[in-house]
Amino acid sequence: LKFAFRVMPYLCREGVNIFYEDSGGDGEVLFLSHGFGSGSRLWDSQMELSTKYRIIRWDMRGHANSDSPEQDLFYSKQHQAAVFVGHSMGAYDNLLFAFAGSEYAAYVKALVLFATGPGFQKDEARAAWNKQAEKMANAFETKGLEALVGSDKSKGHRNWRGLAKSARLVNAQRPNDPYFQRQPEGAAVAVSRLGTLRMPALIIVGARDKAFSRAAEMMNAKIQGSRLVLIPDAGHMANEKSPQLFNRELSTFVDGLRSKL
Repeated sequence: LKFAFRVMPYLCREGVNIFYEDSGGDGEVLFLSHGFGSGSRLWDSQMELSTKYRIIRWDMRGHANSDSPEQDLFYSKQHQAAVFVGHSMGAYDNLLFAFAGSEYAAYVKALVLFATGPGFQKDEARAAWNKQAEKMANAFETKGLEALVGSDKSKGHRNWRGLAKSARLVNAQRPNDPYFQRQPEGAAVAVSRLGTLRMPALIIVGARDKAFSRAAEMMNAKIQGSRLVLIPDAGHMANEKSPQLFNRELSTFVDGLRSKL
């Protein structure tokens, strides 16, 4: 089954080519962001929804078909209203976008937070996360693209250097990132402000995704009016493991937005 896309392959931002696909159409806009080490092809199983919604998916800097710039500054977290659907790092970055200011939040009609967390309140926990991010960066520098695991190997990655920089500069939650330096809460901005979100939120996590199950429950408890969905017998890539269930929950949430907005 093939899906027709109005393809505008690259958006050039400050000399960096960002790959994206736009299905076009007049339906609700779903903006899909992948997690670290993945790519826009993560959402292949959700493309059947393009008959109903306008779907925009993209590759982050350093990933798949987007450029891998040499300068570190291009990997900062700084960045028509849409439903922001994100996986893992992509969902976390969507939270940061929503908290960047009212002019940014106005673009976010709703959030789908899939297999993710809001960062860390305690410096020790953040330091442990960043240690793992550095370990991943070192693995790409040592093994190249062979360091990719699971379905991330099939996402079209071309440049291990971009993945190493993304691990170190984007997946890591560095207090000296320009975005965090502008926030009173620093790198704890997202976890500190969850209770202030006033937009519809759907939280999805695989029942076997031990790394993010507790974070999902915590976000559901703190975000007013949110809903938590557990995908049975699925791990971190629950949308690939159980695409029909994932798509049904996503579609139900998006279709219900009219009554909430």
